[in-house]
Amino acid sequence: MKRNIKLFLLIIAVIMLFSLTSCGSEGKNSGDKTRIALLLSGNLGDMSFLDSAKKGTDEILSKYDDVEVRVIEMGSDATKYETNVLDFSDDGYDIIIGSGWQLQEPFQNIAENYPDTTYILFDASVDYEKSEYSNVYSITYKVNEASYLAGILAAGMSNTEVIGFLGGADGPGINDFLVGYIEGAKSVNKDIKVIVGYIGSFSDSPKAKEMALAQYNQGADIIFTAAGSSGIGTLEAAASQGKYAIGVDSDQALLFEKSNPAISNSIPTSTLKKVDSSLVRAYDLYNEGKLPIGKVENLGLEEDAVSLTDNKFYQDIVPEDIKEKIEVAKQEIIEGKIKVSTAFGISNDDLHSLIESVRP
Repeated sequence: MKRNIKLFLLIIAVIMLFSLTSCGSEGKNSGDKTRIALLLSGNLGDMSFLDSAKKGTDEILSKYDDVEVRVIEMGSDATKYETNVLDFSDDGYDIIIGSGWQLQEPFQNIAENYPDTTYILFDASVDYEKSEYSNVYSITYKVNEASYLAGILAAGMSNTEVIGFLGGADGPGINDFLVGYIEGAKSVNKDIKVIVGYIGSFSDSPKAKEMALAQYNQGADIIFTAAGSSGIGTLEAAASQGKYAIGVDSDQALLFEKSNPAISNSIPTSTLKKVDSSLVRAYDLYNEGKLPIGKVENLGLEEDAVSLTDNKFYQDIVPEDIKEKIEVAKQEIIEGKIKVSTAFGISNDDLHSLIESVRP
């Protein structure tokens, strides 16, 4: 009887040991590989923000042999977001990357319960004043720096000394584009005039087209549109009037090259958030043990996280002297010789004073 009990206890011990070993192999660093989950608040194929994120993880995969990546397209159903974050956290992934402000709350609700997982949130930040979030690294982008370069281009190419700006909404995120744009334009022409408008939507292309046409009729010959898919209306207006428009978030000239060449030829450049480069940089730092986890980093030209597109349309449309001014300004921003103002933290009075200083 005692012999049977000892045998039974031995079998139980072996089962428990096997169970613990199995759990470990399914968790962190399975097969000595770093496991990364990329959770996208939308679907691939946008030729912009989300595709750029996947390009970043693809580059990580090609650069490192000890990495495996799962890419999850969560679509537009926000009820799935927190569930996916929780599932991959439970599954012991080493790094969970989330796209945009839509993942802010899920990360804030879940991350602290999984201290061994590193969470990376790009184009948004968790609220570090609310809690430490010591295992969350946030990335935001200095779009004001790229917009400064766009302002140089617009003012330099304008024949009327009147340029336009159409934002999706009146808020710091969009006004950060505007502030940089105005300052860059004024650096080229202190007398430049800027017509400023807000569409009030990031998905109302017809309204954007109507507003863009109005700005062109008021004398603007180039408009910078920072309005999501609404901005397509601005691009259409530019093509119909034989004017120019500066795109945003993706290389919009290449996007329309085959489907609508007239639009492509109306876009000398677009401002970019280089999500791919910022994610590769983040993993490089993680791999070196230098990623500033528990903090937000605001990345710009110096980190190659924002830029203007330089494609055949840029080369064909933009005069050489303007290209040279853009390159000089880019280096001076990187070196700290030019300090571009930001809309984050600026007072309403100061913002309105800046807009008034260029009002036609």
